[in-house]
Amino acid sequence: MLHYFTVSNWKSIYEPVEFSMVATKEERQHSERLSCVEHSQILPVAAIYGTNASGKSVFIKALAKLQEIVLKGIEWDPIVPHLLRGADEPTKFEIEFSVEVGALNGEKREETLIYELRVDEGEVLEESLLRTRAEDEVVIFEREGNRIELYEELVGNDVAEAYAKTVGIKSNATFLGVMGDQDTERSRENIVAVARSWFSEKLHVMGPESGAQGLPVRALTDDGFAEAVGELLSWADIGIANIGFKSIPFHPLGYGLLMEAPASEDGRRVAAISGRGDVVFESDHSGQVEARRFVAIHRDSDGKEFPLSFADESDGTVRFLNLLPMLIQLQDPKSDVVFVVDELENSMHPKLTEALIRLFLSSLSTEGDSRRQLAFSTHELQLLRSDLLRRDEIWLADKVDAQTRLTRLSEFSEESVHKDVDWLGLYMSGRLGGVPKV
Repeated sequence: MLHYFTVSNWKSIYEPVEFSMVATKEERQHSERLSCVEHSQILPVAAIYGTNASGKSVFIKALAKLQEIVLKGIEWDPIVPHLLRGADEPTKFEIEFSVEVGALNGEKREETLIYELRVDEGEVLEESLLRTRAEDEVVIFEREGNRIELYEELVGNDVAEAYAKTVGIKSNATFLGVMGDQDTERSRENIVAVARSWFSEKLHVMGPESGAQGLPVRALTDDGFAEAVGELLSWADIGIANIGFKSIPFHPLGYGLLMEAPASEDGRRVAAISGRGDVVFESDHSGQVEARRFVAIHRDSDGKEFPLSFADESDGTVRFLNLLPMLIQLQDPKSDVVFVVDELENSMHPKLTEALIRLFLSSLSTEGDSRRQLAFSTHELQLLRSDLLRRDEIWLADKVDAQTRLTRLSEFSEESVHKDVDWLGLYMSGRLGGVPKV
């Protein structure tokens, strides 16, 4: 679970901006949906409001950039500091999150980790990973330049020491990313590998135009997933009865994609070209190949079905379809994913956006053991209601003196912003900030 994320000197952000999913002790509303992690209570949802160019997207892109650096290092896309004040200064990220660590004997434990990273345009300057224990923080590793110090279980670990030397040579790579990228039987016990897997498997950052990664392939190969998609489409009432596939002539491009795709036990390979013209290529153990276009199946009043490609669907319909994998994961009680979505409501009807939030919240356990989270930026004003969100689940983005800042609604006095006050009216009046001055 994401606890908090802080960034400084990144694009329109200069002074540190912190976003927290830790519930404030003063808030009592909707307490049944909070998750209990050690001594903290973690929120399942958060909404970021703000005018255009206030920095909402910049902040979410900062989290995506941290994820990218951890997993891939600093590549061709350089770090962009605050050009007015921090052009010659490093960019700093700090994130706290909780992970499940397994053991070879089958026992599991939950740990809270803090990862800090300081970078300039193309080089990792400082890096550290810490675990929290009670009120203390225990260092697992720390780095300054090409010098990496190992602590705790990494002391005397030949593998960790070897990776430390490797990263010392590759100044644009993170030790967390390189050392954590181990596919060994013991990796689930390795706290560094577990931390890296949180960035690669649990954290999902989506932009306004993000496509549904893996939707066509999963719909073709996973019957349970396809059934869940059909149920959500029926629930949403957007005019689509189901999804399906339409055979099309095979394209030579498919051969290369299939060769790169992993083979199942029966020798089947499946690959896809993503986008609004989704095409899925499939080959069986005999080498027989086939191409299909991923389509939405509509049904008229007489019950007659007809397919439409995604290219023929409205922007709002495509946006909902692209959110389907997220919604399915957020409905899974065993899931521990974190989705951070920029402009969640993009092109969708306000009632559908609200329904998505309510659907997710209604699926949460009341026992404090849910581990799913959804954070998003939005302009959808219908969500600004106390029957839906808590004060500490709402954030306001503003730009002051050419710098982005985030303010939590709970930072305002409870007398001025309590659950019986018209939050929407206060926001639209400009008394909370985050609105255009027109």
